[in-house]
Amino acid sequence: MTCLRTLLERTRGCRGCRFRFVEQSGLAAVLDPGVIEFIHGGVAVGVASRDEDLRPEFARGWGPEVSADGRSVTLCVSAPEGSRMRANLEQNGAVAVGFSPPTIARAVQVKGVATVVREPEATDLERVERHFRAFVAEAARIGAPTELSQRMFVSTGLVAFQLSIDEVFDQTPGPTAGRRL
Repeated sequence: MTCLRTLLERTRGCRGCRFRFVEQSGLAAVLDPGVIEFIHGGVAVGVASRDEDLRPEFARGWGPEVSADGRSVTLCVSAPEGSRMRANLEQNGAVAVGFSPPTIARAVQVKGVATVVREPEATDLERVERHFRAFVAEAARIGAPTELSQRMFVSTGLVAFQLSIDEVFDQTPGPTAGRRL
């Protein structure tokens, strides 16, 4: 039996943090509404995959959208045919995605498996465009030149994938970094 204090600590989260822990059902982690709002903002998105020999590959992600049940995220990543990123997504699907706005030192990481890998549809590309504009605007708030932010976007070989979320972590620098959310 879980004591009330332990339960409260799990649901309250860290002091001063808008995130809170969410119990897992054993299937997939569920994102808290505050984390969903954070992910849907003008955050920088880093997508890391790996091959069977654990060699990492990294690319920027665009247009994140959390599913209605909070158990998966769909986004696009530059992964042209023949790239290591695309091969990793298609072969083993192991992915870690980091979300962090350029304006503050706050970060969330989700880990899981890419269950669907496909060519982006019109709705995906519209989301990518909205996210890109929000990211450029967020970066401008700290004085980043628009031209610099725009260079971060690589539109060639975009692939959409759906990530089934297994784990969620607070990666904000400080004493709670690495804590499960």
